[in-house]
Amino acid sequence: MKKILFQTVLFFFLSLPSLCKSQTIIADTATMRQGYSSALYFNLRTGEKTPAPINAWDMAHTTVSRDNCIRINHMNGIEVYAYPKGDNSAYSSMDTSGWPNWKKYYNNTHVHELGALNQSVNKKNMWDFSWGVYDPTTKIITGDSLYLLVISIPNTGISFLKFMPIAQLISGDFIFKLGSLDGTINRTDTLLQSDFTGNSYKYYSFTKGKVQVEPLRDNYDILFTRYLALTVPPGGGSPVFYPTMGVESKRGTRISKIANYTWSEINQTPAKVLDEIKTQGNQNELSKDLTKIGSNWKSYDNATMTWKIERTWTYIVESVRNQGKVIDTAYWMIGFSGFSGSGKGDSYFNRQELKGRVSAVSKTNKLRATVFPNPAEKELLLWISTESQSASIKLLGLDGRVISSLNALSLNDSTLRIPIEQLASGSYRILVQTPTEHINLPFIKQ
Repeated sequence: MKKILFQTVLFFFLSLPSLCKSQTIIADTATMRQGYSSALYFNLRTGEKTPAPINAWDMAHTTVSRDNCIRINHMNGIEVYAYPKGDNSAYSSMDTSGWPNWKKYYNNTHVHELGALNQSVNKKNMWDFSWGVYDPTTKIITGDSLYLLVISIPNTGISFLKFMPIAQLISGDFIFKLGSLDGTINRTDTLLQSDFTGNSYKYYSFTKGKVQVEPLRDNYDILFTRYLALTVPPGGGSPVFYPTMGVESKRGTRISKIANYTWSEINQTPAKVLDEIKTQGNQNELSKDLTKIGSNWKSYDNATMTWKIERTWTYIVESVRNQGKVIDTAYWMIGFSGFSGSGKGDSYFNRQELKGRVSAVSKTNKLRATVFPNPAEKELLLWISTESQSASIKLLGLDGRVISSLNALSLNDSTLRIPIEQLASGSYRILVQTPTEHINLPFIKQ
C-alpha cells in the first residue's frame, strides 16, 4: 500500500483561551451584489470587507510549500478534461475528437489541497501528484499531464484552451503552457511566488495574466463566494454539480458547526463549548473543511417563495494571526439571520467573539496531530505539527501489528494523505512519534 501521496503546509496553531466571556453581538451584512457578481473576503475581527469580482481569475496555484494545488474558477464557465490519448508530449498535436466523453474534473469543495487538476493521482506511484511527478531529491514537481479547458460563455459560445503544467520549482514558482487549438494563442508563463507573498494562492487570468485577488492572509477569515457543489436537482435524483452561493474558510482555518447548543447557551458556558470543539471525536469538533459553513444554512421555500434560514445553527471560527514568534488566536461565533437571494446578494448574520484572558501563545516543540475525516472510506488526511527534525508514522491494527510505516523529516504544520482503501472495515490507529513525544490517533475504516 502506498503510504503518502502528498503533503502540504497548513498554517495553523492552537491556543487555549481561559476564563472565557462573551462579547458584544454585532449585526453585519456581506454583500455580493446582484447575481453574486462579487466575492467578499471578510475579517471577523475588524469587520473589514474586501470585495473581488467573481470572474477576476481563471486559475489559481498554491503558495503553500509541500503542496501542488491547482484550482480552476468554474464560475467562469470553465470545465476541465484530462487528455486521455497521451501525455504532455501531445501538446502540439492534441486530438480533441470525442472530448465530451473524456473524464471531467472539478475542484473539491471540502479539501483546499484538491483542486480540479489534483484529482487523477496514480496510486501506484507515491510521488505522483496528479498533474506531475515529485522528485524528492530536487524538490521539483515536473508536469506530465495535459488538459483541455472548455470555456462556455453565455451569448458567446464555447472556446477551447490547452493547458499544460510544466513545473513547480522549489521556490514555489509555477511554470505552465497555455494555447488555443488553432495556435493563435500559444504562450508559456510563470506565476512567481514572490509576487503573492502573504496570500494563499497565486491567481492567473487567461486574458490578463497574473492578478491580485485575495487580501493578505492575516486580513480575512472567511470568503462569501460562488462555487460548484454537488446538489440534488429540484425533481430529485442523483446529485449534480451546480453553482452555489456559500461561505468558504481561509486555508488552514478551522470551523465548528454547532446545532445542539443555542447562541444563548454558548454564551452561558463558553469555556465548555470551546473545550468541546477542541476535543477530537466530539460532534462539534473544529474542522478544516473548506465549506464547513458552506451553503445549507439557507434554503428556498417554493411554497412561500422565501428563503428559510437555519437560525439554530451556530458556527465558531478559529481566527489565527501570525505575529512573529507569537500566534494570536481568537474564536468568533457566526449565526445567520437572513438572505436576499441573487437580487442583492446580501447575507445577514450576527458575529460575536468568545474572548479569554489568554489569546496568544509562543511557538513550542509540542507534537500535535489529528486525522480526518473519521470514519473514512478511501483515505485519511493526517495533520502534524512539530518542530522536531524527524518523526515516524505507523499505521497499526488494534492488536498492535504494524500495517505500514514511514520515517519522515521536517513535518512542521504538514498534512499527509494516506490511502486506506485496501484495509478491511474496522478500527485502526495512527501512531506518530518524535524522539521525545508520541500521539495515538484511532480511526474507523468504513
